[in-house]
Amino acid sequence: MFIAVRDLWRSKLRFGLLAGAVGLLIFLLLFLNTLSSTLLGSFIGAIENNSSEVLVFEDTARRNLQASRLDPSVVVDVATVPGVAAAAPIGELTLTVDLAGSLTDLSLWGVDLEGPGRPVPIVEGRDPGPGEVVVDKSSVDEGFEIGETITLVPSGTELTIVGYVEDLRYAVVPTAYVGFDEWVVVFETEFPGTPMVPLSLVGVEPEPGENPADLGDRITSVVAGVEGLDRAAAAAAAPGVASISQSFALIVGITFAVVVLVVGFFFLILTIQKLRSFTTLRAIGAGTGYLASSLIVQIVVLVLLGSMLATAGLWVATLGSSASFPLTVDATLVAVVTVAVLVFSILAGLLSIRRIAKVEPAEAARGIN
Repeated sequence: MFIAVRDLWRSKLRFGLLAGAVGLLIFLLLFLNTLSSTLLGSFIGAIENNSSEVLVFEDTARRNLQASRLDPSVVVDVATVPGVAAAAPIGELTLTVDLAGSLTDLSLWGVDLEGPGRPVPIVEGRDPGPGEVVVDKSSVDEGFEIGETITLVPSGTELTIVGYVEDLRYAVVPTAYVGFDEWVVVFETEFPGTPMVPLSLVGVEPEPGENPADLGDRITSVVAGVEGLDRAAAAAAAPGVASISQSFALIVGITFAVVVLVVGFFFLILTIQKLRSFTTLRAIGAGTGYLASSLIVQIVVLVLLGSMLATAGLWVATLGSSASFPLTVDATLVAVVTVAVLVFSILAGLLSIRRIAKVEPAEAARGIN
């Protein structure tokens, strides 16, 4: 420990520069993971964080919400499946709206405000009534503020914003929630003469102790023409999610490998440069374990310092993010990334430890100094 600390103190510039490089690479790991989760949240937050434990699609929709069209009678059929505590209709429409004179897209969800699929929690404002909606708070920067009136185009139907929810955005567009009966009226107004108002999904609340995945499989087998999925599976199956996840996973994996290689090669080179010193220390009685522990201490200090710098950098990045694309510092993510980098860096340091173990103390007596 003494040798490790003394070496760090005497080589502050060298280790400081390496800590900065490692910190930058760890920052990239944290930033890419944060960016990925935020982007996916904008795509599928309304599914991933839905209050329904199980979501039921039309079986031919290939798990695509916007392609799913269910007959309203399916709600009753699903409700009778053993293990279902409650079932409620969910509708989704992507519409053009006029907000303060500007046209924009809006994903409008119709839900049972007392049943599965309801937007919870309301973080500000109140539940919507007739002619009212709550919106995902990430839409505030786009003008969707409490008290504003949304005008649907071309019907001219007006909806007033009365509250905010969080992490319930869909398809990277402003997302609003309205009572299902109100949504049906909107649908019939936007599409006059339609013979039936189709549902996009059926939200299901399982009975206590019921496994959502098993219940989804049971609904699929019992009710004709539907596919039931637990919430996580429904989110993962959404179009585009797999491609985005795989792309970010590849980039994160490469960055992680670079971090470990940088740390491993630095200490290997440092060990080779200090072989004479290690030989002398071995000759005066220092064991391999003692020298190896000193090296591990240096790796731990380096990675922890780099992680702190990376976390500070991520925090600065969050300050520059907007409400429509909010970045946050996830303590769990920071801890997982730090531990992973630390463990694999120590494993990479085994190359240096192996080199130290091969040092022969007798070399010191032959004139190596």
